[in-house]
Amino acid sequence: MMIINVAPFVTLSVGQVIQRILGTSKITRNDEVFFQKAIFSETPLDDEEMDQVTKVYYRLQMGLIKVAD
Repeated sequence: MMIINVAPFVTLSVGQVIQRILGTSKITRNDEVFFQKAIFSETPLDDEEMDQVTKVYYRLQMGLIKVAD
């Protein structure tokens, strides 16, 4: 499980961010930045995390997730 520091004293896992996105059906610019940090991290995403990211991507393409500013 990948954990990313997003602010001092705040850490989130890829799973937590994805659950929020799927629960609200919205993705924000901060989510995009989070995923960029995760992708370019020295620790690669595991298979489960990649599957979850792919699920979000497909739902975004189908219009089931809205982009919020």
